[in-house]
Amino acid sequence: MRLNRLAALAPLALAAIATAQAEKPPEPAFTPQTSPIVGYIVIALLFGIIVTVSLMPSKRSHLDL
Repeated sequence: MRLNRLAALAPLALAAIATAQAEKPPEPAFTPQTSPIVGYIVIALLFGIIVTVSLMPSKRSHLDL
């Protein structure tokens, strides 16, 4: 029973593959409005903030061993 279904669907699968390969993919219409440098600056700023906060001494230094 299962083999009959596969045999019936095989030509459909081959036709779908051939159709998908025959069509040209759409051209992207995306044009970036901002420079990637802005993103790099934001990442560097966040990194600096995280490092600064991580290196700040704790208020409970008398409890640390």
